[in-house]
Formats: sequence, structure tokens, C-alpha cells
Amino acid sequence: MSAHRPLDTGPPQAHGSIGEDTVRALLQSQHPDLAELELGERFDGWDMAVFRLGEELTVRLPRVKAAVGPLETETRLLAELGPGWDFPHPSVVRSGEPGEGYPWPWRIVDWVPGNTTDLMPLGADSGAALGRALADLHQPAPADAPYNPEQSLPMAERQADVDYAIGILGDAPGALGDRLDLDAVRAMWADAVAAPAPGPPVWSHADLHGSNVLSEFGTFAGIIDWGKMAACDPAVDLGFLYTVMPRDGVIAALNTYVGITRLDDPGLEARLHGVALHKALLWATLDRRLNVSMAWRALAELGVSVPA
Repeated sequence: MSAHRPLDTGPPQAHGSIGEDTVRALLQSQHPDLAELELGERFDGWDMAVFRLGEELTVRLPRVKAAVGPLETETRLLAELGPGWDFPHPSVVRSGEPGEGYPWPWRIVDWVPGNTTDLMPLGADSGAALGRALADLHQPAPADAPYNPEQSLPMAERQADVDYAIGILGDAPGALGDRLDLDAVRAMWADAVAAPAPGPPVWSHADLHGSNVLSEFGTFAGIIDWGKMAACDPAVDLGFLYTVMPRDGVIAALNTYVGITRLDDPGLEARLHGVALHKALLWATLDRRLNVSMAWRALAELGVSVPA
């Protein structure tokens, strides 16, 4: 991402064929045994349009051509790695092909109950459960694991993004009325860049913000949307937790994670702060309410914003 190029302001426009009628026609032609199930509410993320199908399934369709690759990655890696995870996550149960005016592959996935935590963050008491989930997920990644261009990169390669966001945000008030403490931002970022490098990369969700972490009655209930999964520094997923829960929860997650993995990584905490800061600063520049709200919550929990 260039410091001179404006950031995206929201999800790209979905393919015009996506709608209830198309989904019903695809089901009838390719999975007729499921076609009589009730087709429920539609949810649109950045990459996927999702429809509830009955009580236990969802239909996932790439909204744009660029999302086809992530769907294929999700399908393959959930099948290969998902059976070994001891936390709630979806599984792909059926595959679909282009048809009925829709141009790309699509999937039927089982439904994971819960509500996304972008609007209502988890409490700190869910930190240990998320730490255990990440310890389960973060197995050594092979050399041919996917590379995520936003999250697999070294900390120093995020510098242009941070400079860009600081230049946009300055000392203007944010979504919650806070302003950046620019000295604190620069000090935290300098510590992250100077931190000891990580060891070998691990399998990571790489998009573990509040829209992809689920809550049920206020407690951690699962992780969804695995299309950006890649080989990353362990600090990536841990840093994203600042968009999911308060600082005390992130500390609990980190302590639980290190206790289980026995990871000897003196730069881990500084780098996870860098990941959280990088993501929050960029999201604070967007014109998308949920992202901006999560960004300023994270900046407050990181201790780098002050009341206006």
C-alpha cells in the first residue's frame, strides 16, 4: 500500500447477479436436496456475500473476482487444518460452480452460532480462551504457505502506511472524540520497528478483527472468514485482538498463549503493539463506520489517544 495512494473507503460493489433469486437457482440446479431450505438474511463483507441457509448452513459467494482466490484458500485450508483445531470454526460442506448468471465458484459452509464482536467487543475474561485458540492455530507454516501482502510483511515495511495515516489523522478528533497522542504513537511504533525479529512464521488467520470473531452471551464463540489465512509472525493475530477486546483481555490472551506454546520471543509484545497500531491507524482513515469505531477503540486501549 503506498503512502501516496488514497485508501479504500469501503467494500467494492458486489457483482450485480448476487441476490436471493440467483442463490435459489444455483441451489436448485447444483444442490437440489438443499434447495427447499429457507434462505435467510444476507450479510456483505469486503470479499463475500453470505446468505443463511436453513438453521445450520450458509451460502458464501465472492462479491468480486479478486475474492475467488481467498475462497479457494479458505476451502483448502479449512479442510487440511481445521480438523485439528479445538475452537469453533466453519467447515465447507458443499462446492458450487458458476451458473445462473453468476460467474464464479461458491460454497456452502456450516453456520457458527454467535454475533460478531465489531459492535460489542468481548470482555477481558475471554482473553484466555482466545489465547488458547491462537496457540492451537499457530502451527509452523510450510514454505509454500500463502503470503498475505498486508500481514505477512516485516514491521519496517509498514512504515509508509503509518506515515500516511498520521498525516491524514494529525490531531483531529476521531470517531469517539479522542485525538492521537502523536508522541505516544511514534514511541510505540519505534519500539515495534526496533523489536527483535520473529522466528519462523506460523499459520495465521491474518484478519482477526471484530467482524470475524464471534461472541455468544458475551463470551468467545468462534472465528469465521478464513480467506486471508497465511504464514505470519505470531504477533499478527495477537495484535488484531485490540479490535476485539480491552487491553486486559489482550494481556490475558498473550499470557495464555505464551504459557501454552512456550514461545521464547523477546520482541513479541512490541511487535503485536505495532501490528495493532498499524491496523488501527489505517482503519481510522476509512469512511466506514464499523472499521473506524474499532480503530479508535483499539487506539484507546493501546494508550495512544487522549480525550479531545
